[in-house]
Amino acid sequence: MNMLIAIALTFVAVIGSSSLHYEAIQRLDRLARRSSGAYPALLFVICGLVALHLVEIGIYAAIFHLADQTLALGDFDGKAFPSTMDYFYYAAEAYASLGYNNVIPIGEMRLVTSIAPLNGLLLLTWSGSFLFSLVEDWRGKGK
Repeated sequence: MNMLIAIALTFVAVIGSSSLHYEAIQRLDRLARRSSGAYPALLFVICGLVALHLVEIGIYAAIFHLADQTLALGDFDGKAFPSTMDYFYYAAEAYASLGYNNVIPIGEMRLVTSIAPLNGLLLLTWSGSFLFSLVEDWRGKGK
């Protein structure tokens, strides 16, 4: 039963963050292309993308907290995370595929932790592709 809950949480994280990413990029694209100047729009888009990724990391942090504290789907190698910032930091490391974390997930928590870097990598490269295409379009228009 715990594995089914972990699979469901993983799907919630992936689908939720990907849907959020799609909607946010669409809105950022519309705003940027309506802008009169490329430089201010570029700064706005970059800030928007950073904020978007922080929210997506927050989704994973909330799921890690829920899985650890409420659902008991595993543990983090016996280490207690005393604050929500610890979950956020762990989620950021997993999301960004940093891999130098000294905390090792145990139990069904490993499933969510193993999918977070894959999802993060896809969303980060999607943002990079979006930013690249936006700048290339501006260059082509001579803005």
